[in-house]
Amino acid sequence: MSVTTDSIFQGSYEKSRLSRLFIARNIGLFILLVTFSWFIKGTQVNTQVVLPSVFLLWLFLLVAQWILLQQLKPNVWNLLFQLCSDFILIGVLIFSSGGIASPLVFLLGVIIIIAGAQARVLLVLTTAVLAAMTYLIAIYIYAASQHTAITDEHTLKILLQTSLFFLAGGIMALIARRHSNLQQAEHSATKAHKKLQALNKQILYTMQEGMVFLDDRLYIHDYNPAAQTLLNLQSNCRGKALHTILHTSSDMLYRIMKSDCQSFKSEQKNGDEHLLFNLVHIRGEQNMWLMTIVNITETRNLEQKLAEQDKLASLGQMASMLAHEIRNPMQSIAQAVELMGLQQPNNNLERIVTDEISRLNRLVSDMLNYASPLQPHVQHVSILKLLQTSVAHIDLNNQYQIQINCPDLRINIDPDHFRLVTDNLIRNAVHASPEPASIILTFKHHKNTWSFNVRDHGKGIHGVMRKKLFEPFQTNRKQGTGLGLATVWQVCQVNGWRITLDETIHDGSCFVITSQPNSPQQGENRKQHG
Repeated sequence: MSVTTDSIFQGSYEKSRLSRLFIARNIGLFILLVTFSWFIKGTQVNTQVVLPSVFLLWLFLLVAQWILLQQLKPNVWNLLFQLCSDFILIGVLIFSSGGIASPLVFLLGVIIIIAGAQARVLLVLTTAVLAAMTYLIAIYIYAASQHTAITDEHTLKILLQTSLFFLAGGIMALIARRHSNLQQAEHSATKAHKKLQALNKQILYTMQEGMVFLDDRLYIHDYNPAAQTLLNLQSNCRGKALHTILHTSSDMLYRIMKSDCQSFKSEQKNGDEHLLFNLVHIRGEQNMWLMTIVNITETRNLEQKLAEQDKLASLGQMASMLAHEIRNPMQSIAQAVELMGLQQPNNNLERIVTDEISRLNRLVSDMLNYASPLQPHVQHVSILKLLQTSVAHIDLNNQYQIQINCPDLRINIDPDHFRLVTDNLIRNAVHASPEPASIILTFKHHKNTWSFNVRDHGKGIHGVMRKKLFEPFQTNRKQGTGLGLATVWQVCQVNGWRITLDETIHDGSCFVITSQPNSPQQGENRKQHG
């Protein structure tokens, strides 16, 4: 298993940290050299040789450290080289100042302490070993150069001094381990905090709800992009008062700020959008306010539609009850008018009353058909007979000469619903083109579907009416109720049919009804064919 050099000493260093240590060490070494030069003036040391040599060595090591610091990636090996340079220089100083009797031996312990402050356990132990080796090399070379023997007393002192180096290294290693654990814990906490900050920022910037942070004076501190979009902020609004962007009374906001309320809600309309503002007081060291902005336009539109539907439902129920109550007296009136007409030689008045009663009866029938719930009841019937019956019901005297193009076949369909559709479409076609032979009914049957066309040759349907064709109470006729095509559309939806207006027809109009393959009637057809 291979181990990288950085992992041995637990990672890399910051260049700025090594640079500061480099400057501080060399300033201390320079002061030490100046003190050393003053100290050896009264000794037997040849200052003319030793001092220049020591200063040249220091300058050489200084340049080497600087080059290494600039050229190589800052790591613990770089720091170890700096400390080794200190050992070399201090070793020379110990040799020059008396060997085992040198007062500068304590500087080796200072280097161990410096290494311990770097929170690298192995670096501290390595430094302790190097300090002991430097001390032994310096005193033994000095003894050899002076031709002096190492006595038992000297040996005991050497053992005691090296033991102190290793003891200092062990103590500093424990301190370095503790320092390292604290640094790792701090690094992990900082990393987790940065991740949490990034996550919070990402959540804040991806939220659909607008968020605005305010200070204790209700001045804008920060906001997310959703708030900028909802409020249509074109420029940086940080530092501006809240009432300048909300167009709200500053006195009201001041009362909110001075009161003890924890939250305040307000709804405003910004163009076509409805915005809900919620201002919440966040009590803490900074004493801030948080304002959330929610677009509730869809909610308000839905509430309005539901209210309109409830109103229409109530109107439908009332109209249905009224139609039921009107139909019975109308039938009695029609019978009475008919009996009265038999006794009068001139029945013009009876005919007028009968026509108006028929018109009211159609109006009531249309309202009942539109308001009544629809449930298909499929039967196996002849489609040709249904069309013929519908035409005979509307054109009793065959004055319109309605053409029917339909094969004689039987399909599964709800006959009442189909008659309701054909009666309304044929009646509209008769009113649109009353000329004879101008209305054509076409029924085509395919494998799984069928289509039914009602074509007239009238004036057609204008563009405005095309958009509201199947909406209730929309009509071009003065005597129309506007419920015929709405009822047709409702019946088609219940039965799974599709009704459209042929856009390619310009001479009159053509309604096309097609069955869908998945409609209930088609399902029954497939069973019958199977």
